[in-house]
Amino acid sequence: MVFYLFFSALMLQPVLAKKIPLGMLVEIKGKIEYSKNGKRWKKVRRNKFVYKDYLVKVNSDSSVKYMNQETSKTTQLKANSMVKVTPEGLQALKGTLGETDAGGGLLAGLSKQFKKTQKYTTVRRSVQKEGIHLKLATNTVTKEFSELAWETAGAEYSYRLHIGKQDRKNKEWTDSAVYDVPATTEGIVRTKIKPISKKQKYFVEVLDSSGGVAYKADPANVKVLSGKKLAKFNEQKDGIQKMDESGFLYAGLLKDNGLLVPALDKYQQFFAENDDDDDINELRPFIIEVYSKLRLAKLKSSELKKYQSNE
Repeated sequence: MVFYLFFSALMLQPVLAKKIPLGMLVEIKGKIEYSKNGKRWKKVRRNKFVYKDYLVKVNSDSSVKYMNQETSKTTQLKANSMVKVTPEGLQALKGTLGETDAGGGLLAGLSKQFKKTQKYTTVRRSVQKEGIHLKLATNTVTKEFSELAWETAGAEYSYRLHIGKQDRKNKEWTDSAVYDVPATTEGIVRTKIKPISKKQKYFVEVLDSSGGVAYKADPANVKVLSGKKLAKFNEQKDGIQKMDESGFLYAGLLKDNGLLVPALDKYQQFFAENDDDDDINELRPFIIEVYSKLRLAKLKSSELKKYQSNE
C-alpha cells in the first residue's frame, strides 16, 4: 500500500492570509446583515468575523454586539442602524452607536494567532513511500477529554495501544495499560483511555489481518491537564461559551491547552456549519494547524488543497 510523507526537500513559501478580522459580531438578535461592498447583503445567522470596510446593517426590532479584535471591547449596535468596520473602530453610516463595554478579552491575541497559523500552510512536495510510516503526536487528556488519535495505516489494519513509561537509559518499556483498537475506514484512528493522573508515554503497534505486528510507532507523550491549569481552562471555557456560540474561539482554547482531539472536533463542526460563509477560507489555517500537530499528514494535505484553491 502506498503512503504519503511530507518532507522538506522542496519547501515553498506559506500562502499568506489575505486578511485578518477586525472583530466579531456576537449576540445576534433579529435580522442582521453584512456586506463587503454595500451591493450584496447576506444574513448573519450566528457569530461572524468581520473584516476591513465590511458594512453591518441592523434592521428593526434587531440588535447585535460588535467585539473589537484589538481592544476586546464590545459595542452595541442598535436597531435601524448601519455601520462600517474600520481599523480605527466602527463608523456609523446610519443611526448611532450604542454603549461600549469590556468584552472580557475573548479576542485578545487573535491577530497574532492568525499570523502564527500561516506557518502551517507551507506547502511541502510529497513523495510516495512504500510501507507504513505512522508518527504519533503529543496528546493532552483530562477526565472529560480522554481520547488519543493517530493517522490510519489503512482499513485492513487494527492496532494495539500501549500506555506506560520508558526507561531513559536502557529504553526498557513498562506498560500501565494496553488497549486493542479495531480497524477503521476513517482517516483518523481514535480511542478512549482510562483517566491517568500524570504524564506518561504511549506507542502504537499496527496489526495485520493475522494479528501480527506490521509496524511499531515510536513512543510519544500523553500529558494531563490538571490542577490550576485545568481550573483556568474551565473558567475561560465558561466565559467563551457564553459569548461565542459558533464554537470557533472554544476550539482555539482547546488547541492552546494541548487538547487537540476535542479541538479538531470543534473546528470540524465549525467548518461544517459555516461552509457557506464567504470568509471561511481565511479561517482554514486554524484547522490545518491542528492536523499538523496531530501529525495527520493526509488530512492536512487535503485541507491545504482547499485553502490554496480558494485563495
